Amino acid sequence: MMPVLLLAIAAPAWAHHRFDVPSTADRPMHGESAAQHQSSPPLSTEIEPAIPEGMTLEEVFDYSESPPPDDYPQPVPDDELFVFTLFEQLEYRTAVDDGKRGHLGWEAQGWIGGDYNKFWWKNEGESAFDGPDEGETETDLLYSRLTTPFWNFQVGVQYANEWNPDDYEDRWSGVIALQGLAPYKFELDNSLYISEEGDFTFVLEAEYDIRITQRLVLQPRAELGFAFQDIPERDLGAGLTDVNLDLRLRYEIKREFAPYIGVRYQALIGETDNIAEAAGHDSEQLFFLAGVRFTF
Repeated sequence: MMPVLLLAIAAPAWAHHRFDVPSTADRPMHGESAAQHQSSPPLSTEIEPAIPEGMTLEEVFDYSESPPPDDYPQPVPDDELFVFTLFEQLEYRTAVDDGKRGHLGWEAQGWIGGDYNKFWWKNEGESAFDGPDEGETETDLLYSRLTTPFWNFQVGVQYANEWNPDDYEDRWSGVIALQGLAPYKFELDNSLYISEEGDFTFVLEAEYDIRITQRLVLQPRAELGFAFQDIPERDLGAGLTDVNLDLRLRYEIKREFAPYIGVRYQALIGETDNIAEAAGHDSEQLFFLAGVRFTF
């Protein structure tokens, strides 16, 4: 009973007692001595005015509309110019049939521009490695606009040519393309071509990188060609015209440089297959590949 009585008597005194706890501004920081803390000047709470004093309301409006000073830094450097080039394929292709000659094949693309607007180019082709000079190339010259974080809408022209010792043919086409990264990191490139003669063709390319290790990458790839009508001068029938199925295994010595080996299955489909067989051409082939992938 006595301790409870003493507590009840002392409680009013405690209630009116002031405990002086130093604030964070009065306490030295970790690793700082009391002498160093006492000698440091207090933080200033004054804020420099954003607008010079003594201005009228009209002058304030004019001041706010004026451009920033020359030495004022840009808040976001979003107007820089970038350049990028990727040789996805630079390879020697040889058919499984020993009677077929080897070819040099390539596929490259690159761009120059900012974050949203770019000049984009794409080039691919194939040329005989030995024997008679023959081959073909396709070059797309495009304006590219970033429409979403992973997709670019592209429009422009394509120049394509084919040659052999006896003939040379070329053509111009308009291009509308959509290129980007689909969910699950599938890289897609869809291109619609309208030729000078009004022929419509469509090419779908898809590829996916499977990282076996940090440096070893297996890349399956598919390319499908379509024609909206028969195109006799190009030996194409309406519908699905051809399929290229590739599988490449590359070793990234650096991210920018990777040699690889692989295989390609190439086949003509539908009416295009019938046209090729009637002309005595092979409708399907299997190739071994060896090349290098690099970027700069």
